[in-house]
Amino acid sequence: MMEKQVGLVHCRRYDPEEVDRAVERAIGLVGGIGAFVRPGQRVLLKPNMLMGAEPAKAVTTHPAVLGAVARLLSAHGCTVVVADSPGAGTRYTEKNVRRAYEKSGFAALSAIPGVTLSTDTASRTVSYPQGTVMKRFAIIEEALAADAVVVVSRAKTHLFTGYTGATKNLFGIVPGLEKPVFHARFRNPADFAGMLLDLNGCVTPALQIMDAVVGMEGDGPMSGEPRPIGAILAGADPTAVDVATIRLMGMDPASIPTVAAAVERGLIRPDFGDVLVVGDDPAAVTVPDFRRPSTGKGPMRASWINRMVLRFMQRRGTDLRPLPVPDPSRCTGCGRCTLTCPAAAVRIEGGKAEIDHTKCIRCYCCHEMCTFGAIDLRQGPVARVLSALLR
Repeated sequence: MMEKQVGLVHCRRYDPEEVDRAVERAIGLVGGIGAFVRPGQRVLLKPNMLMGAEPAKAVTTHPAVLGAVARLLSAHGCTVVVADSPGAGTRYTEKNVRRAYEKSGFAALSAIPGVTLSTDTASRTVSYPQGTVMKRFAIIEEALAADAVVVVSRAKTHLFTGYTGATKNLFGIVPGLEKPVFHARFRNPADFAGMLLDLNGCVTPALQIMDAVVGMEGDGPMSGEPRPIGAILAGADPTAVDVATIRLMGMDPASIPTVAAAVERGLIRPDFGDVLVVGDDPAAVTVPDFRRPSTGKGPMRASWINRMVLRFMQRRGTDLRPLPVPDPSRCTGCGRCTLTCPAAAVRIEGGKAEIDHTKCIRCYCCHEMCTFGAIDLRQGPVARVLSALLR
């Protein structure tokens, strides 16, 4: 198996000139922009635009990083189109896309020559017969019309998949309200990861850029806290870029479902010996105490003997993952969670959200997309007892 190179450059702040230099150098370490795109190509520049959020919150790709990549592509003679479909529960409409661009700080990119911020919300279903778990995908038209796709992700934790980065970011090319359908079908993180690998095969990005200047720790991808890391990464292989980034976040790549699925499919070596990080020293920017999501605490992060107990309980039908619980004091009754929930487990009663836990599939879409932080995560009684016993 050939080496999968990942360029890593230290970058500790979002100063535009510093970011421009770091992005160009990171890409240069893996062959330069000309190794991935050609002049005259129409390139989709795909950020993480989960929702419209201020750059300082670390929810979306920082506009300084997205702008640096856009300028590099434009200077290379590419026609650059920025596009993404915001997260589950968000209707993919021109109004919502424009609002997300503005709030995320992306609107200014339209001033770069050759760069357009797309508000085209067309999509169509395409066949992917090579897929392992998915043979068809609904994809936004801008991804299908592009000659090449360049993905610019943000290093974040994720309640459902543990981590979100290069591989999972491509899920944004699935139009808004189609996303909950996938959560309903692939309720297990491992199965969901398999779907994401199929999606990356259906629409294969030419280049991956990782914004790890400041990541998100805790209950990502939306409700965590910003945490400085200090790096820009680049590479062609999404799993390799993810492995390098996950290590910077002090986590074991093998514990992340998308990476484990890639190992199972033979896309990367089990020991990750084929991932070659070139450039600056990763150890200088590794954050050992990067805070995991609350879904990865207690028995979910236990030792090998504790994991045996966990598997036994799961085989008996006991789900030990935390349950989403609305906080009435913060809930505004906006109803966004009802649109987000793929299991139709959420309803608005008396102006407040209520969740039927007998229907809940623990995908955490409601928690992820609540802009008021009104969905808490709480362990059930069995999980609390096991957490105490298995410490």
